Amino acid sequence: MGSYIPNPNALVLSVQGGYDAPAAANVVLDVPSPDAAQTFVSGTVLLNGEPVDKEIVVVSFRQQQRQGQLPERTIITSGQSGTDGRFEIDLNGFAEPVLVLAMDDYGDTWQANTHYIVGDVVHPRTGRFAGFVYECLAEGISGSSEPEWWVDNGSTNTGLVGTAVFKARPFYQAIVHGPLLPPISNSTGDG
Repeated sequence: MGSYIPNPNALVLSVQGGYDAPAAANVVLDVPSPDAAQTFVSGTVLLNGEPVDKEIVVVSFRQQQRQGQLPERTIITSGQSGTDGRFEIDLNGFAEPVLVLAMDDYGDTWQANTHYIVGDVVHPRTGRFAGFVYECLAEGISGSSEPEWWVDNGSTNTGLVGTAVFKARPFYQAIVHGPLLPPISNSTGDG
């Protein structure tokens, strides 16, 4: 297998808002009461210029101190972008600066003699990670020994793993946007 060289320009996460000064259009000042306030992050995830659905994780920018524990960044919430790449995630009133991460599916570690179904994603158990994960295209049983994993070379990206058919696809490292201050809108959705 070749060396894994991540392409930081392939995955783009654009998020509405900014830490220093969110755009005025993103902040609604006519919030009727504090309990009706909604904080959110929204944006679009693009892969090679095309919208994609990815897991979105929102983490506190400042480290939080919990009693008896070391300071740590806290996961505020998570969600998913749609097939159009767009997302809007309610932060449940959390109004401090946040980091927004777009996560690719690394899948599960490949297992021998396992029934895989369409859509399952695995990564190799052994060998050097070459930047690819494998998505099941046709269900089957994986077999007793781990296959020789392949990479997507542009012409051949599918292969048999036992009786299942898998497709090699690039794994994109998580990207982060922030810190940004969540905009506030009122709970009626007028924002």
